[in-house]
Amino acid sequence: MRNIVISGSASGIGQACREKFEAIGDRVIGIDIRDADIIADLATREGRQQAIDQALEKTDNAIDGLILSAGVSGMQHPGDFTVSLNYFGSVELFDGLRPAMEGRPNPCAIGLVSNSSQFDIDYEDPMVMALLEGDEDKCRQMILELDRGAGYRYAKHALARAIRRRAAEWGPLGVRINAIVPGMTQTPMVEALGDDPEVGPMLDLLPIPLGRRGTAQEMAGVIAFMLSQDAAYIHGMMMWVDGGTDAAIRPDRF
Repeated sequence: MRNIVISGSASGIGQACREKFEAIGDRVIGIDIRDADIIADLATREGRQQAIDQALEKTDNAIDGLILSAGVSGMQHPGDFTVSLNYFGSVELFDGLRPAMEGRPNPCAIGLVSNSSQFDIDYEDPMVMALLEGDEDKCRQMILELDRGAGYRYAKHALARAIRRRAAEWGPLGVRINAIVPGMTQTPMVEALGDDPEVGPMLDLLPIPLGRRGTAQEMAGVIAFMLSQDAAYIHGMMMWVDGGTDAAIRPDRF
């Protein structure tokens, strides 16, 4: 039986992952602010350390899969909260829990990014650089000067790069790390965005060549594959699961 740690396990893609892995016989340790095995606020340093300590205790320092899906929309929350949760709430758990994955058979960590993280982002933007440098206090101050929703885009963009940067270090340790890049997925977060008078109409403008939104269960299915033996050679990858949106918007860039 594998030990699978999932953040954001109480709703959306995280909940679908919990149900998926429990159905195939894995032991799931969920992290969330409610209805989870570990109750922790990943938007705070104290909450992140609490989550790490309890996950190590509950798994006896043996983690086979790590799925970090906890996150919020930048349109519904302050920018400083968004970057703390969506970026630091993932990278600190990656680094804090990686040692417990070393030596396990085919261990893999997954971060959830977003296809919007690749739209109109300057790779050398000071905000991106501050995130990658790990200066949380500086990031929280800088983001308040930017537009509504910027925290989500910047955090997810930086998270994708943080995952890629860890691939060279983690590979020799025998631990895989990859990113899932969902597109428009029918989750409580997206439903709430659809009700926003400013954001809702914009969601319908995104092209989806397959003609529909994805489901949390479809995302969980891809993540289950990424943690399987069939994916044992996939490492440092960004896996787009967006119905073709990125290809429609950026057909010549990948």
